[in-house]
Amino acid sequence: MHKFTEIILSSTDILKVESLAKARDAKKSKFGSGRHGKLTDSSEQSHFYGLAGEVAICKYLNIPLDETIYSDHGDEGYDLIIMGMKADVKVATHPAAQYNPWLKVPCGSKKDKDKLEKSDIFICCSYDIKRTVRVWGWVDKATLKNRKPSDPIKNSRTGKPGPVNYIVKKNELENIQKLVLTSAE
Repeated sequence: MHKFTEIILSSTDILKVESLAKARDAKKSKFGSGRHGKLTDSSEQSHFYGLAGEVAICKYLNIPLDETIYSDHGDEGYDLIIMGMKADVKVATHPAAQYNPWLKVPCGSKKDKDKLEKSDIFICCSYDIKRTVRVWGWVDKATLKNRKPSDPIKNSRTGKPGPVNYIVKKNELENIQKLVLTSAE
């Protein structure tokens, strides 16, 4: 069985996530809501899920959360810096992700490829309505890029094809504790 690290977010954590998600979503009036806004959930909800993963990892690793709000563009292409490595946190919310998550990193467009180059590692999380984040593991950029991009996966909520992704399944992910040990060397 693949081990995961489970972090339960406190009420204070949730308030912080909600506040930052609302602030980050405000730029949609200038730029639109992006890919995630086309799903059933709002773009603010997408920001919420991502931030829940970021807060959980920061809590677990005792590192600071990047609370920067970019009003004129998206983030810098990564979410956190973990012991000198730029980390992109991906959070799945589908109920199946609580047991069998896939790390999916978009790679189909030039913009996706450019963003992918800005991170050193990619962390797979899942979030459930009980305020629980499961950190399933991580991969480095070389491992991620050393695989064939997927065909677009049909979104089960909208029925529309999603982006082209690099996909890493849970049994291929490195445990988050190994990340701490690796970066300490």
